[in-house]
Amino acid sequence: MKIFNYEGQCPGGTPIRGEIEAESFEEAVRRLETMRILDVQVTESARPRGGRPVGTDDFIFFNEQLASLADAGVALDRGLREIARDIRRGRLRNTINAIASDLERGVPLDEAIAARESALPVLYSRVVRAGVRSGNLSAALLNLSQHLRFIAQTRWVVFESLAYPLTVLVLALTIVSVMLCYLVPQFKEIVYEFGAPLPLISQAVFTFARVYPFLLLFGGAVVAVFLLVWLLLHGTPAQKRLREMLVFRVPIIGRLLHLSLVARYMRSVSVVTAGGIPLPEALRLAAEATGSSLLHRDAEQVACQVERGERAADACRTVRLLPPVLGFVIDTTAARNTLPEAMTEMAAAYEMRAAHQQGLVRTWLAPLALIITGVGVGICVLAMFMPLLFLVSSVSGG
Repeated sequence: MKIFNYEGQCPGGTPIRGEIEAESFEEAVRRLETMRILDVQVTESARPRGGRPVGTDDFIFFNEQLASLADAGVALDRGLREIARDIRRGRLRNTINAIASDLERGVPLDEAIAARESALPVLYSRVVRAGVRSGNLSAALLNLSQHLRFIAQTRWVVFESLAYPLTVLVLALTIVSVMLCYLVPQFKEIVYEFGAPLPLISQAVFTFARVYPFLLLFGGAVVAVFLLVWLLLHGTPAQKRLREMLVFRVPIIGRLLHLSLVARYMRSVSVVTAGGIPLPEALRLAAEATGSSLLHRDAEQVACQVERGERAADACRTVRLLPPVLGFVIDTTAARNTLPEAMTEMAAAYEMRAAHQQGLVRTWLAPLALIITGVGVGICVLAMFMPLLFLVSSVSGG
């Protein structure tokens, strides 16, 4: 995404300037025309999108307060000034004050937020525009807050599920490495000095200990190359898709991330369709909100087929990440205007499946890591002490 600066006039003649995020210059101009900005002049900004991200808690607070103002019919410009006083982060506070200044000049809310969308979540300006267009801004904003809370919760669940097993695995690798690199060679010298007979298990462990440092270096080099490739796979959409494919192929963890991603996508569909956005555009916007390149590609394919008049169920069977049941529900509920509710229920179902998969991660990964550690340490100890037992037996027998 690129950032473009623009200057123009609102339909009432009020000057407006700001930034807009788009893939290309042509898309930026088209979106500004959709926003009804007149006499617009667009230039690409030399400043990349960056800076400190907006805090989730602060943004949810702002979003819910804005929903309350919209529901109560309070003057938004004065209300936003008051909200800004309670925001801790300077970037979001400055953005809210800038939006309030635009409202004081007569700029509509959706256009004022769209002008600052580079400082806000990707989905936000479009959800606000849909809420204003549908006449139900408060509900659209509250649905978005629920979506953002779910995203934050999902990220914490994934982190919590991986932290303990990974810690145990690292500890296990450290213990086994110390034994194989330091303790086993010392016992090997003692055994050879006494001339004790070597059982088969001891011979195998001593041989493995001799080549283990090289294997450790090779494994470290492989991990370093993988991390380097991982860091480099973030530029083009194709690279991002490859990165996601690697993650989704990880046993157990990949399944958990896939279920969480689908649940997030369904909640996004619920949010945007509740605001009155047409289905094909809603499918695209919801995928954009998840940040997944693979899901965005699948959603674009499904949206194109739906625009051609094909059934969503058939379209979902041709993609990888979106389940066929999603298309079936879309086909059966879109005509009855119950799609947002159906998507919310499906999202809850997939959240439960993700929670179950999370339970599997917690149930199996940590004990598996402990078992591997115990077996490795046990084999090393047995290999080191069995020759000594043979030596003691031979001396006693002699």
